[in-house]
Amino acid sequence: MLSVCVTAALTLIGAYAPAQSGPDGWQFTIAPYMVAAGMDGSIGIAGFEAEVDVPFSTILDNLELAGMVHFDMMNERWVISSDLIFMNLEDDQAVAGGTTTATMEETLFEVAGGYRVSPAVILLAGARWVDLSTGLDFSGPNAGVGEDASKSWVDPFVGVQVAAPLATRWWLGVHGDIGGFGVGSDLAWHAYADIGYRASDLVSIILGYRAIDMDYEDGDGLDRFAYDMLTAGPQLGVAFRF
Repeated sequence: MLSVCVTAALTLIGAYAPAQSGPDGWQFTIAPYMVAAGMDGSIGIAGFEAEVDVPFSTILDNLELAGMVHFDMMNERWVISSDLIFMNLEDDQAVAGGTTTATMEETLFEVAGGYRVSPAVILLAGARWVDLSTGLDFSGPNAGVGEDASKSWVDPFVGVQVAAPLATRWWLGVHGDIGGFGVGSDLAWHAYADIGYRASDLVSIILGYRAIDMDYEDGDGLDRFAYDMLTAGPQLGVAFRF
């Protein structure tokens, strides 16, 4: 049985819709989101290795809760944004002689600063803190064994965010960043695309798709910890701007 539960998430990301700044020059955005994402990759702990393959169709059947709250602040030139995401995953795979169960609890917190080089383009730089607790268990007819581990690391990143108006009330936005660079992950990248509809000066509806990939490895032998995972899926939110 495959099951995944995105139990709670706070994601603070840059908003795309153009809007008037407040009296002090800053614009703020708060938005609740719903998100569902499939996961594909592998986890390795102390000589144990397990493949994780949780497609989006399975998540729709097993998702208990997925939520996001968005916040950012920007003026004509500068942007400040952050992400906080929490996920809880369990994946059972049949193997020769039994079943392997991989569990994962992941928290990501991101802070970024950006500079608007044009009305449509923002250059970003920041850091993403990752806290990961994983477990691998093998159960067979006569025995069972298991390993668990926890790791935390920080990935610096650079990126770009682009917005394009489609019509009076519609816009399209894309974001991409790349990081890790061996500081934390060997390589990490994050990308999403959103289409938004401005229902009023205060409220916008946003539908998008997000993907984040991390390739992290530390230690060797019985001390080895490896996490190579792509998380991707749709997201839906309502943004309130003031």
